[in-house]
Amino acid sequence: MNLDIHYPFGIPFYSDLIFIPVSFVNNDTELFTIYFMKNNKVSDLAGIVFPQEKKKYHFPEKSIVAIITQKKPDKIQCYIKLVKDMTYIYP
Repeated sequence: MNLDIHYPFGIPFYSDLIFIPVSFVNNDTELFTIYFMKNNKVSDLAGIVFPQEKKKYHFPEKSIVAIITQKKPDKIQCYIKLVKDMTYIYP
């Protein structure tokens, strides 16, 4: 098991889901959070990316997530339909 790869909170790496690798890069000075979208609403917290950090994740296939920053916790910065092997850079 590669310790550099993170899995969304609440989803064990040994589950029988199909996972896709993605990366998130935070070039900001504040952390941002990644939330799952379910029925067009923000759902469960999936992960946190700290300032000046790059994190590799394995997300369930066909995941849609929302990015919310610490600066504006009431505003969704963007929605992302995750694509295999993509790197998502903020800002």
